[in-house]
Formats: sequence, structure tokens, C-alpha cells
Amino acid sequence: MSMKIRVFAGVAGVGLLVAGCGGNGDGGSAPAGSVAASESPPGIAPGEPDPHGVRYRAAGALPKGPEKAGVYGVDGSVSRGAAERLARALGVPGGVRAEGGEWRGDGLTVARQAPGAWSYVAEGGKCAQGKGCSAPGETEAREAARPALTALGLAGAEVGADEVRGTSRVVEADPEVDGLPTDGWSTRLQFASGGEVVGGTGRLDVPRTATGDRYPVRSAADALAALNEGAGKDGTAVPVSRARFGLAARTREGQPVLVPAWLFSVPSQSATLAQTAIDERHLGSGEPRHPGGPSSAGPGATSRSVPPVSYAVAGRELSLRFTGGVCAHYRAHAEEKGGQVRVHLTEEKEPGKVCVMIAKDLTRSVTLDRPLGDRTVVTTAGKTVPAA
Repeated sequence: MSMKIRVFAGVAGVGLLVAGCGGNGDGGSAPAGSVAASESPPGIAPGEPDPHGVRYRAAGALPKGPEKAGVYGVDGSVSRGAAERLARALGVPGGVRAEGGEWRGDGLTVARQAPGAWSYVAEGGKCAQGKGCSAPGETEAREAARPALTALGLAGAEVGADEVRGTSRVVEADPEVDGLPTDGWSTRLQFASGGEVVGGTGRLDVPRTATGDRYPVRSAADALAALNEGAGKDGTAVPVSRARFGLAARTREGQPVLVPAWLFSVPSQSATLAQTAIDERHLGSGEPRHPGGPSSAGPGATSRSVPPVSYAVAGRELSLRFTGGVCAHYRAHAEEKGGQVRVHLTEEKEPGKVCVMIAKDLTRSVTLDRPLGDRTVVTTAGKTVPAA
């Protein structure tokens, strides 16, 4: 049985023997006791989820990693100049303007609070509406992305371009920080045919040095065991082909940070699973230190929790749909534990601001540590969120 292996160029990793992968190419059966990722366990119909969940496994020795490592973060604010460099890289005309806690341009929104989370949806151009255009090939998309990635300081980033969304192709760049690969701090650019940028998301600032204390690092074997917490012992065995020590995006006191993590490659899912490599008590609860946390809506903003109406998934990206106002700011984060993903949507409003009372269908996305799979999505209050 053969499997598609995701290649991480330029980063040292550890090769593992994988249960269920025949190395001789003769289509032989998997080793006894393992279940191939493309097969259903006995008693479960093909295509149906295993009620016991999945268990990730590696047949070879796993690395230990360094003894200690630190957390990487950024603070401060994003300057107009930085936002305008992004606008030029995306081809946004007319520069940017300040609106509350954001820099805004045509289709572009950049949070002024570091790390400068941004999103872009093209408002003009022949492919902006997705009509009469087709997705470019990987080579064309990579070449089209090169100038923008260089302008954003990501010329040496690990780049993938295998995702197609309708009439566009996504180029995803993961920065290297302090010589380590990262997960979850991606810049994603969407290109239509001819190299036209039709959308994108990312963070302008990338942490470059660790701040504060250094914490003991758990081994890859311990991290893999933690990843399997909550899965039944009879769950489907899913092979892990590689383990690398790196950094993964998490939240500490309401602020996004990069924390030491083990990055596991799962060929059957074409995905990387990130498991924190330090005791998560060092990160606190992930909730903001103060109610509402660092606000993107400006000083004095009031906040409240908003329940999502439904969700959709694409890989590790979880999109939450909800109803909100046109003048409020919204942010989302998720907590993953066992068989649940608890999502938090926060609405922030500037007091005294005059605003038309119009409700809109809105979406905010969060990046999960691993694909959602058969886990349940619940609200802050613990109510189940239905799939869209």
C-alpha cells in the first residue's frame, strides 16, 4: 500500500517506520495488529466514522527534543507603513485608512494590535467574483505568490500550493522562527488564473525571539500519547510518518503566541498535527487576562459572547457562522480537549458610537491543532453547534 507523503523541504526531521505502509511496493498487507488508514475496522461500514475515534501511532523510535524551550510572542501595534506594505503586496489600490482598531483598504482589514491579523477579499478584477476564471496550476500560483511573500518577509518560508478552492488556488506559507518550523502562523494567499490575488489571510508580525522563561520539553512519545487522550483503545490506527520539534500557534492571556510543539505528519490526512510540547499550565487558560481581552475595537470597548449558528471545516480550519452587527468587531478562538472543541466568539463595540442597526451573516475562522474528525463543536456554554 502506498501513501502520499507531505514533504517539508529544508527542515531536518525524523523518519519513522509506519504501521500499514508497505515499503516494497508490492501491495502487501499491513503488519498484524494495524489498520490501514484507508480501510474501515471490522464491523464498521466503509465511510462511517469509528465510534472509538482514532489513535495515531508510529512504529519507530520517536525523538526527545531539547531539554527546555521558550514561548514566542509579539506585542505593540502595527504601523500604517506596515499595513500599506501589505496593501501594495496584494495589489490593493489607494493605501489604507484608520478605522477604530483597524487599518482598512479596499477589501483589506488589518488589526492594529500586534501581531496584526489581516484578511483580504478582492472587490474588483475579472476574477474577484469567481466567474469566467479557473484555478491556476501549482507552479503558476507559486510564482505569482513569490513577490508578495518576499514583500512580507516570507521569502524563505515553507510553501505549499496543493489546495484548490473553487476557481482559485491557495498558496500557504509557514515561517521559520529561530530555525524551527511553525504551524498555525500561516499566510494564505488565493490566486485565480493569470496570477490575480483574490483573497488572503495572515498575521503581519512574526515572533523572532523567545520571551520570558524556558520550560521543560516533553518527548515526542509523550506528546503523541497526549494527542491520543480521549480515544478508545480500540480506535482506528492512523499512521504517523514523521515527527519534528517546532512551534505551534496557541493563545496565552488572549494573545496569539508560538509555543514549543511536536509536529506530526499524517500522510493519510495530508495534514500536520501539532501537539504542545510543554505543560499547558504555563499558557494559562488561553482566555484573556481581562474580560474581553486585548480589544481590536479600541480603548473602552465593551464585549459580550456571541453563540455561533453553525460551523464548516476545511482541513484544520474551522469556520464559525453567526449573526452580528455592521459596526462591531468579532474575534474567535477554540479550546480542544478530548472529544470536544469549545469555541468562543466575542463581540466588541465602541461605547457611544452611532451605528445603523443592521444584522449580517458573518463568519470567523480558527485554526485547530488537528483536523476536527468526529469531535463535537460546542459553544462557550457547552451547547452543541451544528454543522452547516
